[in-house]
Amino acid sequence: MRNYVSGVREFFENDELGTVPLSQLDQRSDVLVMYDLQEQPIEFAQLRDLQNEAEPNFFSFDENAVGDIRTIAIKIASAQQSVVFFKTFYPVSLVKRDQILLYKMENRFTIFDGDIIKVTPGFDVLLADGEFYINDFAKFEKAFSFTEIVQREMLAVAQAILAMGIVNDVKGYLAACAAPKRDILRAGQSDVLQLETAIILAFATQKAEKIGLKIINGQFQLSSRESVKKLYKLLNDDYLTSGLTAFEYETLAKNKM
Repeated sequence: MRNYVSGVREFFENDELGTVPLSQLDQRSDVLVMYDLQEQPIEFAQLRDLQNEAEPNFFSFDENAVGDIRTIAIKIASAQQSVVFFKTFYPVSLVKRDQILLYKMENRFTIFDGDIIKVTPGFDVLLADGEFYINDFAKFEKAFSFTEIVQREMLAVAQAILAMGIVNDVKGYLAACAAPKRDILRAGQSDVLQLETAIILAFATQKAEKIGLKIINGQFQLSSRESVKKLYKLLNDDYLTSGLTAFEYETLAKNKM
């Protein structure tokens, strides 16, 4: 446990580490993703119970075998507060007894007759101060019931865009959410969606060569997956103009000033 705590401490000593809400997730690395969607995976309740209960239920080998273990939750607590770290196991983390396991006892090796699970430093999800933070998004998606939640969130964003009346979803790619999840989720919180449609269309017309979207009768023509990606780039305002040189740049991550 000391090694695990030491690894966690080292992780948080990274001065570049930051946090970003899931609904505003971009391309930045070295960030913990704070889960801020209204609907939460049902597994979150189990982790909250573990954090809040003084005597949580312990794993029982009467009902499960070592080989059945796929995840682990580690609670570190003091008298004032507690945090819970959740992580998934790689298959190699389980060392089965069909191998010869030796450990040092005094001045000789002794055979260990049992299965071992190797717990390495790090975590996939953190529960602290009532908030869930995601460290490995791919593992989070596999371990938690998140797929249907994010699908509903993305559909809501797509329907909101369609309701603006400024797109012709020629092949249905927008309605089918044929774009990266992070781009769709971020668009739902974008300030661009609060603008008048005339302003959005005027900007896109002025920057037509750069934006690369075809406009016919006041509507963006979405006839390919690539055109949907370009629309989300526009709606997420993923452009940057230098106040010094007036040069324009593309940006995958930005903080308001």
